[in-house]
Amino acid sequence: MKFLKAMTASLFLAALPLASHAKDMSYSYVELGWLQTDIEGVSGNPDGFGLRGSIGFAEHYFGFAEYSTQSLSGADLDLITVGLGGRYGLSDNMDLVGRAGWFKVDASGPGGSFDDDGYLVSAGVRGQVGDSVELEGSVIYTDLGGSNGDDTAVAVGGRYYFTENFALGAEYQHGSDSSTILLGGRYSF
Repeated sequence: MKFLKAMTASLFLAALPLASHAKDMSYSYVELGWLQTDIEGVSGNPDGFGLRGSIGFAEHYFGFAEYSTQSLSGADLDLITVGLGGRYGLSDNMDLVGRAGWFKVDASGPGGSFDDDGYLVSAGVRGQVGDSVELEGSVIYTDLGGSNGDDTAVAVGGRYYFTENFALGAEYQHGSDSSTILLGGRYSF
């Protein structure tokens, strides 16, 4: 049921009327931001920073990497993700985007530690609205395997480009046990 809701939300975003835009969206960027996560059953919300980037190649493909670190009262949560993605132009200003990758979670604190890795796959849309606004939405499936299980999350975000290369933006991701907000700046090249 969650997957159906997530796909419906992504398709809704894809149906938005998007104005034409002269410049293609860049899949080569570096982004730095502040993030905060609300984890079910945890008192307080860990926060920290995230760094991510992407390099476009062969016109329709890109490699991506992400690193985030958060802490709360002596507990630390680190996440590393690397993978490959592709895009398919649905129109001049909207792409269907898919990603697949590997991720590693490392959590430690007074109650012990957790260290595991798994894979992720995601599908979504990314589009431009006018000359300065970009919106995206996706469904993300992650699987740590074994007893750690899997999760399906919905992510939505938007950015405002102050120049051709620099934007400020916000993203929100909601899964079954946690939700994360990210505020950051992106430099596209």
